Amino acid sequence: MNEQQRMGTGETVLRVAPSSLIVLIGPASSGKSTWAHAHFEPTQVVSTDGCRALIADDENDQEATRDALRLFHRIITERLKRGLPTVADSTALAAGAREELLRDAALYHRPVVAVVFAMPMDVQQFWNAQRPRRAPPPVLSEHRQALQHTLHAICDEGFSQIVILHSPEEMQRLIVRIGSFSPENDVGPFDIIGDVHGCYDELSALLRELGYVPHGDGWAHPQRRRAIFVGDLADRGPRNVAVWRTVIDMCEHGNALLVIGNHDNKLMRWLMGRPVRIGKGLLSTISEIESLPEPEQSVFRARLLSLLRSTPGYLLLDRERLVVTHAGIRDDMVGRWDRHISSFCLYGDVAGYDPEGIPQRRNWAMERIARPGAPLIVYGHVVVESPAFINQTVDVDTGCCFGGRLTALRYPERTFTSVPALQVYAEKHG
Repeated sequence: MNEQQRMGTGETVLRVAPSSLIVLIGPASSGKSTWAHAHFEPTQVVSTDGCRALIADDENDQEATRDALRLFHRIITERLKRGLPTVADSTALAAGAREELLRDAALYHRPVVAVVFAMPMDVQQFWNAQRPRRAPPPVLSEHRQALQHTLHAICDEGFSQIVILHSPEEMQRLIVRIGSFSPENDVGPFDIIGDVHGCYDELSALLRELGYVPHGDGWAHPQRRRAIFVGDLADRGPRNVAVWRTVIDMCEHGNALLVIGNHDNKLMRWLMGRPVRIGKGLLSTISEIESLPEPEQSVFRARLLSLLRSTPGYLLLDRERLVVTHAGIRDDMVGRWDRHISSFCLYGDVAGYDPEGIPQRRNWAMERIARPGAPLIVYGHVVVESPAFINQTVDVDTGCCFGGRLTALRYPERTFTSVPALQVYAEKHG
């Protein structure tokens, strides 16, 4: 259940999905808040103490606890609704408290990671002595007893991952990586495919050219290569549902990985019933979906939404030597996740908009300083005539829907395979 990886430096990497709820569990003075603020942005940490302070101007005002807990859960659910990484900082030593947090995450189908702080008693007492307001000894004793019950029960409570820290040294070695769904030691080989945009016939031709063979509704490679899609699977092309059926099947059978693109994100929000601006491309996808008969349509929508909700903004692969995202990512963003990074991955480095509303983007790849050992960053979103390696980055969107080509980067070979568009399906703007 513990999805951690030992690195050569002695660090332990905890990989969590960008939309995860991370539940900190442990007695008072066990290092939870200190560890959280060392690894997460302040806005990502929601604490019961902080909620008491917001309500009563005093984080230790126990009379405000009931109201503080309502605020605590409200903030957590609002963040989870938006797919943001959220840290729940409380003792969470009561089974009911953990159950309520699991229910918060279940509302939006978010994974829940438990990090248990089981420090030795002498460490806890030493840290408690350093606090401005110390927890009374009876409280510490009660918490330690509750911790023992928690350690026996937690494996059966439904957490996606459980990490138990037994010492300050283990705390220091634990590094959090947000935004990666595949292990850093997942070395492939991979075939990284550019923006498909509903071009099903060209996708089938490219997969066949890459050596894949039909498998169910999708494709599989005899040598166990896997496809990675850089996002924007639908809109603009003629067969959007067919493309999604292929990708869903390949992902469900372990034959493909996917990062979310801006078109995919908008489709996900539509499927969730959120208000979205429906342009011509999205309208064609929606029309295809709504033309499916029942119960086929409901099953398809459920499978598609489930996939999109679990799709990361970027993948960190091959022992951090390869990063795949939709529109781009800077080196200082890798291993982190927040709204700014999410926007960068979806839209690139947007500097502003012209009078017609067309985004004006900075060329982040050209400006990148790729130091020795820097990962290769593979992305799409911005159409290029042909792919080229620039500062250890490569754009594989060669504009198939606009009459260009559909391109794949073979990794680790670093060679390209492409097929021509059968026709022009959409007019390019900007």
